[in-house]
Formats: sequence, structure tokens, C-alpha cells
Amino acid sequence: MFLDTSYNSLSTVLSNIHSAFLETATKTWTYIRLLPPSKKPRTELLKKTIIDTIELAFVLMKSKGRNGNKGNVGYRCKVTKVMVEWLAMHAFTNVLKKRQSGYGGIISWLEGKIRSLGVRDRRMDGIVGGSGRGVGGGGGGEVF
Repeated sequence: MFLDTSYNSLSTVLSNIHSAFLETATKTWTYIRLLPPSKKPRTELLKKTIIDTIELAFVLMKSKGRNGNKGNVGYRCKVTKVMVEWLAMHAFTNVLKKRQSGYGGIISWLEGKIRSLGVRDRRMDGIVGGSGRGVGGGGGGEVF
């Protein structure tokens, strides 16, 4: 129901997705923080984990309406993969920037990914708490 664009506005669904990724990023950071230094994951593993989390989230969002489950009749999710990637990357950046020590490589990678997505869509304004236009992004009304 939280991701259903036939029930909620696109803005609400995008906000719900961003909130879910903020929670995921916070739990990821908490888990890593509790590990002894010798067990902390390397940057490449953390990158892969973030990418895999985004992939799984998108597949689950889109598959709800296709699996024939009677509880999902009429389910629609008009969210694109680029939107999900952008929201997730912002969520992880937001969480890790607050706890920057040791995450400089990941933060730089996330900011680069956000820029490369090139999102300049007014539908995203306000979702991530700022202008919603990405790292160094401008305005514009381009569609994903």
C-alpha cells in the first residue's frame, strides 16, 4: 500500500521509498559500527551491498503487481529504477556523511553515482529534504 501509486500520490510513494532507504542505511551503518575493525567490510563490498539492495528493492516493488496475488489487484507502482537509485543513493549519502569517519570513499562514489544519474525532475523536489536536485544538480523539468 505504501508503494501503490493508484492509492498514493507519486510524491508520497517517493517519500516512502526514501524513508525506507534511510532506515536501511542507518541499520547498515549501525551493523558495521558494531563490528570489530578486522571484520569491517571493505569499500567494494559496501558498494556491492548498496547496489544489490537497490536492485532487490526495485524488483520487489515491480513484482507485487505481476504475481497474481489477489491482495495486489490494481497495484501500480509508477516509480522508475532511476528514481529508486537516486533516492537510495541520497539516503546512504545522508546517513554516511553524518558519520563521515572512514566513509570518504563510499561518499565520493555515491555522490558520483548521483551526478551520473542526471536526475532533474521536479517530481523529486523536496523528497530528500533539500532542493531534491541531486549533488550539484540544477533545476529543470526533465523526466527520468
